[in-house]
Amino acid sequence: MDTAEPGKPRLMATLSWILYDLANTAYSMNVVSLYFGTWIVINLGQSDFIVSFANSFSMILVALTMPVLGGWSDHKGGKMKLLALFTFVCIAGTALLGVIGAHITHLGWLIPLVLIVFIVANYSYQGGLVFYNALLPAVSTPRTIGRVSGYGVAVGYLGSILGLAAAALFVEGNFYGFAIPGIQAGGTVAAFIPTAVVFLLFAIPVFIFVREPVTQLVHTGKWRLKTAYQKTFRSLVDSKRYPGLPRFLLAKLLYEDSIETVIIYMGIYTQAVMGFSRAEANQFFVIVIPSAVVGSALCGILTDHFGPKKTLLGVILLWVLTMAGVVGTSSRFLFWGFGMVIGMLMGSTWTSARPLLISLVPREKLGEFFGLYALSGKIAAVLGPLLWSSVTFALARYGDVIKYKAAIAVLAVNMLIGAILLLRVPDKHLHSESAPCPDNPLSSR
Repeated sequence: MDTAEPGKPRLMATLSWILYDLANTAYSMNVVSLYFGTWIVINLGQSDFIVSFANSFSMILVALTMPVLGGWSDHKGGKMKLLALFTFVCIAGTALLGVIGAHITHLGWLIPLVLIVFIVANYSYQGGLVFYNALLPAVSTPRTIGRVSGYGVAVGYLGSILGLAAAALFVEGNFYGFAIPGIQAGGTVAAFIPTAVVFLLFAIPVFIFVREPVTQLVHTGKWRLKTAYQKTFRSLVDSKRYPGLPRFLLAKLLYEDSIETVIIYMGIYTQAVMGFSRAEANQFFVIVIPSAVVGSALCGILTDHFGPKKTLLGVILLWVLTMAGVVGTSSRFLFWGFGMVIGMLMGSTWTSARPLLISLVPREKLGEFFGLYALSGKIAAVLGPLLWSSVTFALARYGDVIKYKAAIAVLAVNMLIGAILLLRVPDKHLHSESAPCPDNPLSSR
């Protein structure tokens, strides 16, 4: 039973919500950013298109289903149930990638199987984020929503370090010289089962301590699938009813188009363009991650102080400048520096975007609108890899350096257009509309 005073979330609920970000970021880093792509493209010698297809198809499924499932969760109060379902399917799929990779060697069987399993696992990971994000107001207050969002992202990146460490013990046989007797280097495919274990352990608390708030829409009338899709479409285009929402979602589509693609291909870029070995790429991620932790926490404070719109706009413009720097350098030293900036910006983007959406829509319909938030992001995640693959395919004859740098440049232009659209989204301070508000729920530690 929730023992917190009215209007103030329990400390354990807030901490558990934050820990879930640690859990799923371990999956994002190990599977999406590093090991799946390098396993398929570098180790198995397959095309970039295969990785793009698997990611894009899973995102299409998310885009088609999540707005409606989000509306269902508002109507029936089912956010926690759906979060649990998607979480445990993702964990099982991640572990299954390791089992299949270790026991099937024939490429004719291996590639189709791992693509199917990855699509299911990635769909479940992305789907779970809809309901996880919609629970943010349940573990924060209007005054602290930016900070709690930022703490979640920051601790999430600590999960990346933990996930990389756990995976490296089985992939390389050690982590920066630390080894456990009896554990042998198993190569890239050995990363998946440890990642699933980390995800499971740190996801469990959210299902014990976080309680889904009851909203006005719960149990009001009968839910129908056709009506849900019609309602989703109306919400998407009704700019008068929800001022700034369509523009924000379109801007998010463009800037996230680029960010999702950078996440997918970062591991490949470090090795194919900068000449990093697999171990050096792992070290790059580990050293860059602390900057993401700092950036996320700092951005949470800035979001609460300046508002989510101004903060997000500044973050996107810095993304554009940093990606231009990446395109313009061949220096490993500068690349490390740009990588640390990208780490800060990556965490900052999610930190400020979630509160911005919450400031634009009714609280009792957050599941539906975070479904639309996912729709925007997942369409972006479909288009981004396809855009990347198109550029790299068209310029393949010029070599890896030219084709990958050109792809980064195209993504930077995409983000700039998103920033221009973001300029006309309403600027609202959540805490300025609600007074007085309880103090930071983490301050009682």
